[in-house]
Amino acid sequence: MADHHSHPQIDFNRDRTLGAHGSRRARQAFLVGVTCIGIAVALTVLGGQTRISQRYQPESAPTALVGVVQLIAEKEGKPVAEYAGRPLGEIAELAQTQFGKDLPPHWDDYLKQREPSWQRFQASYLVAFLFVTSLSLGGLFFVLIQHLVRAGWSVVVRRIAEFLAASIGWVALFSLPIIVPLLLGNSTLFEWNDPHLIETDQLIRHKQPWLNPTFFAIRTVIYFRIWSFLGWYFLSLSRRQDDTGDPGLTTRMQSVAPIGMLLFALTINFFAFDFMMSVDPHWFSAIYGIYYFSGSIVGALAAMILLAIWFRKRRVIGPEVTIEHLHDLAKLLFGFNFFWGYIAFSQYLLIWYANIPEETGWLITRQENGWEWISLTLLAGHLLIPFFGLMSRHSRRNTLSLVFWSGWLLVMHWVDIYWNVIPQFSAAAWPTALDILVLLGISSLFLAAFLQTASRKSFVAVRDPRLAESLAFHNV
Repeated sequence: MADHHSHPQIDFNRDRTLGAHGSRRARQAFLVGVTCIGIAVALTVLGGQTRISQRYQPESAPTALVGVVQLIAEKEGKPVAEYAGRPLGEIAELAQTQFGKDLPPHWDDYLKQREPSWQRFQASYLVAFLFVTSLSLGGLFFVLIQHLVRAGWSVVVRRIAEFLAASIGWVALFSLPIIVPLLLGNSTLFEWNDPHLIETDQLIRHKQPWLNPTFFAIRTVIYFRIWSFLGWYFLSLSRRQDDTGDPGLTTRMQSVAPIGMLLFALTINFFAFDFMMSVDPHWFSAIYGIYYFSGSIVGALAAMILLAIWFRKRRVIGPEVTIEHLHDLAKLLFGFNFFWGYIAFSQYLLIWYANIPEETGWLITRQENGWEWISLTLLAGHLLIPFFGLMSRHSRRNTLSLVFWSGWLLVMHWVDIYWNVIPQFSAAAWPTALDILVLLGISSLFLAAFLQTASRKSFVAVRDPRLAESLAFHNV
């Protein structure tokens, strides 16, 4: 519940922009991002990783390794195909256990060699790309839902979400290192683009009308064009209202919000199918799009709370943003984080109960070779611990507590995406320096895009017709 005090006060002449300071910060964030990505590339070229940390791919493995796998399969009485995708370290351990000294000399030299791990770099890049995209999409959802329900309380914090949403145009550029190699025939991230698998794998061949590089690229353009238009539309009209005070602009935004919400629901769903679920084209989940959506809202709300507190401290935002508004954002964060847990559990329960091999394999991969610890980390760190941490009214009204829990959930959101993507490419469970560098690089570039978008624009919609309602907002 909430009540509203009359005669709210606000200084309309106060500067609520970042100005030139924002452009300078954007350049600094851009340089940090480029530097981190450069170091990650150098680390990939010079350091690489041993092949034993990768997964067995029979089409690219040397003859000696293929022969050893065939011997293991005969010894265990299993089809050779079952060993595809298993960790090479596990295969080496099986070989030593089954045959020991009977193995050919130096048969495992191939496994011990180091090579530039471009696949690992691209997988880390995909995780970081999905992470920053989710923040923009979560911001867009917040803007759409506020106009859809004609909310008044959120007016003074809505502009931060508008900036996140409007940054999606810059985020679209981050997709080029994924799309361009795909169009050139690269199948490092998406094995469904491998011509050999298309010929030999019936399921991938069956999905080819949807999973092909040209249509994939076209869909990506459609997704980002829709999101970019919606982000630009709501920010531009909201800014125009700052100058004109025309209440009709609010009516226009409210009339577009339902259509925008429908387009948003469709595009985020198919985007999750394309960029996340299709890294394993044999696996499927009907609620995977909702899973990515729920995590995106958690990430965006956490980012909004951190940004609101930061800009309040920097005095970019004045006293119009109070603990009452932060409290409501925290309540939404608490609720959507629980919703994420509900969707994650629903997906797991349905797959476990049905026990269909085409579905369970995806979960089994994440319950062995160290990945079970990441799974438990998500269960505890993304759901259980924050549930009790944010349950208290006091913790949702304390600035230090909000900073801690928002930062915590932002990290857990990245871990969630990491857990969804990386097991398809690496048997090693724990994040590496490469993962952290790529995350810092892409996040810094995203921050640069956000700051550049926001640099010369007010952080509060000062002439919104519901501003008085927002200023008077008070939680009971």
